[in-house]
Amino acid sequence: MTKAKQCSRILLAGVDGCRVLYCETCGVTELEIGAMSLRLELGAFNSLGELIKEAKVQLAAFKVEQANHQFAAGVKNVH
Repeated sequence: MTKAKQCSRILLAGVDGCRVLYCETCGVTELEIGAMSLRLELGAFNSLGELIKEAKVQLAAFKVEQANHQFAAGVKNVH
């Protein structure tokens, strides 16, 4: 029987019920959100990070556009 490897996790970041760990033994990152845990290879983790960064930029642009639209609609109603 072979002995199972013991995971060696390092906390990379964590706030309010969310944290990111890295397992040196497995070479994977682990994203914990509440009770949910997602283990990702480094490439997938980096892709997820880029995806989230892009989504944040798009959301910020959407919010600005939405605010401009509301402002313009308000200006049209001024007599």
